[in-house]
Amino acid sequence: MTQTTLCVAPTCGGDGDPRQAADGLLICLPCSNRLRRDLGAAPALHRWLGEHVMPGTSGGDRVSGGRVEAPVPARLDVLCMINDGAVAYRGDDDDQVGPPSIPSTLKNWTWLICEHRGLVYPATAGVAELAAFLARHVEWAASREWIVDFMEEIGALRRAAHGLAPWTVHVQELVGPCPGCDLRALIRTAGEEWIECDATVGGCGGLWSLAYYNDHVSEILKGKAIS
Repeated sequence: MTQTTLCVAPTCGGDGDPRQAADGLLICLPCSNRLRRDLGAAPALHRWLGEHVMPGTSGGDRVSGGRVEAPVPARLDVLCMINDGAVAYRGDDDDQVGPPSIPSTLKNWTWLICEHRGLVYPATAGVAELAAFLARHVEWAASREWIVDFMEEIGALRRAAHGLAPWTVHVQELVGPCPGCDLRALIRTAGEEWIECDATVGGCGGLWSLAYYNDHVSEILKGKAIS
């Protein structure tokens, strides 16, 4: 008898039941895609945040420094995310309030995977190389008991970066139905090659590549043409 394993990702299925995990893995294909999406976004977010260290239109704690005659303010929240080994700054009550460091988070997970798989740790790798390394090992990581922690920490980088919002995040609403739940709740964030079923409006939270979505819509249109 074949045993059915449900995806262990906390947000899998949106408000509905979790999807079935892929064969031999602890998470489903859409949740694997979500992890790949978040890893793929890390280098671009890191570069973009680096261009917004100076105060812009959004809030955030700032610190003054630089030239005596013309102090240059800098955003502590952005610095915390883009610097390797940055320690999150603390509030008046000594609680940690700063966002996670993109380089440090990627390095920690790269080190863990290298240790488990007997690989040489890429000590000189930058954010783009680290993200690409982790993306290559998503399927293997998806069978480990710590996959949920991996997904949550990588996903937190994307959420924190968008939360700082030194730029406007454009979200496009798509007209095609979701391949997973058939609802018309699909969205695409500008600059990303992934289509998401928006769980905030009742969608299943699934994630598919743009190529898969285009093929899905083409099949629907072919079916309508035949009928």
